Amino acid sequence: MNMQQLECFTTLAKTLNYAKTAEQLSLSQPAVSRQIQSLETELNAKLFNRTTRSVSLTPVGFQFLDDAQQMLSLYYHSLEWISTFHQQKRTVLRIGYADSHANCLISKILTPVLAENTNIVPELMLDQTDANLHRLTTNQLDLVIGMKDAKFHDDAIAFQKLCDDAFVCVVNKQHPLAQKCKKRRQKSVSSADFWPYRQIIDIPPYLLKHVFSRGHHIVPVNDELDNILCATTSEAYNLALAGAGFSLIPSHLAPHHKELVFLPWEESPHAPMGIYYRQQSALDKNSAIYKFIGAAQNCILP
Repeated sequence: MNMQQLECFTTLAKTLNYAKTAEQLSLSQPAVSRQIQSLETELNAKLFNRTTRSVSLTPVGFQFLDDAQQMLSLYYHSLEWISTFHQQKRTVLRIGYADSHANCLISKILTPVLAENTNIVPELMLDQTDANLHRLTTNQLDLVIGMKDAKFHDDAIAFQKLCDDAFVCVVNKQHPLAQKCKKRRQKSVSSADFWPYRQIIDIPPYLLKHVFSRGHHIVPVNDELDNILCATTSEAYNLALAGAGFSLIPSHLAPHHKELVFLPWEESPHAPMGIYYRQQSALDKNSAIYKFIGAAQNCILP
């Protein structure tokens, strides 16, 4: 398997047209066909359905597409890294995160790092935690920031805890729960306080089956109510802003908003929040990874 085969495959998967693929890659159509055919022969699998009128991915081709794109990405990243290694002109720092609201924290950490190291160029990858941790193990990411995943274990990967994060109750100022707390001058809420109200629950898709098939929840949920389920914290945050209900959100993912009330949850469990990284990659104290972790500790740890 070579890069030209993968380039032809991924480009054809996008265009579904041999002529356009050949034009984009500056190849002849017969050359594209030969690359696709040789790849299919090597894989012993048909990647495209071809007729005189159309081209479409087969189920195997569809499944292989993500792997092919990742292989190309890793290849070109390696080329770039090798070409700039000796000159030290540019160091790409690839950071994975699971929710758009983490951008505020990442920006805060990066600010002093970039101020002192103009050669560091951040690349951000927004995806589910399990997918980003897989990228970290396969050297497609340098860091993954977020909550510790109890299901993940790899001897080559370390986790630097930054804090024990707790949940905060996020609710629109006009919501009955917020009004009741204001009337009582409450600065925090208990489970009993929010039990009568509809909850907006955010559970990543990869945890959804695990949580509900076992008949338990990460946070207490009144199943008698018409609760709302969503996939990300940012979705839950925006629904709370719209007045759809309250949500329990990790405090580091709850940026303040003038129309929202943020109330600490008194019975909140605490979970480690921090940074995953490959142990070997952080041994160099001059590395971008080491500097990012150090800046994160200065930003968050008391």
